[in-house]
Amino acid sequence: MRGSVRTRGALLAALATVAALTLTGAPAHADPGSACPEVRLTADLPAPPPGGAVRQSVTIGDDCAAHLGPVEVVPAARTAARSLAAGAAPRTFHSFSQMYDCCNILMTALYSDHTWNTGDGLVQAADSRVSTHVNREPWDAGWTVRDSTGSGGCSAACPAATYTAHADFTYRGIFDVTGTWYANTHDSSVVLAGDGTATCRHTVDLRHTFIGWHWEHGCS
Repeated sequence: MRGSVRTRGALLAALATVAALTLTGAPAHADPGSACPEVRLTADLPAPPPGGAVRQSVTIGDDCAAHLGPVEVVPAARTAARSLAAGAAPRTFHSFSQMYDCCNILMTALYSDHTWNTGDGLVQAADSRVSTHVNREPWDAGWTVRDSTGSGGCSAACPAATYTAHADFTYRGIFDVTGTWYANTHDSSVVLAGDGTATCRHTVDLRHTFIGWHWEHGCS
């Protein structure tokens, strides 16, 4: 990324101030010998700078509490833009919410990819696609997508287009053969503005957690 060290430091400080995280733990029925109680994690991230991505990590510690990591700004991976109108230069925005286990294996994830055109300070056209990821185990076991949906947008030119995505995941496998112990729900909200900027919000609800699980979320 371009810019001086001072400029980058100021940007990181501003991002850290704007980002908000809400942790809601429920004292629950978790078996203390095998898992931690359920938890809800919600976070807002500001619009990344051009060519950059904003991301954050939250880890379940030895105390079964959620520990917030810093907001980071990194170069964004390049993605191909889909043209929405002849001669237009569409903007792209990628949102991700990923839940890893203590061995850094990606268990469940919700992604959304957006493309939009702007003009006269308005969103003239926009498109959104939702995708998911699950970690499977041998013998048709592991994490499963129970439900995945996406909605939002504008029927005509508008100041901002809001898109939401939702995915429910269940687990039945070597760590729980009953299929009743672990479940993850991911939600995201992306606002595409007429000035070309965008912001994202992510929420994940975990029926139970485990020490070392970590949530990676962000947008670019």
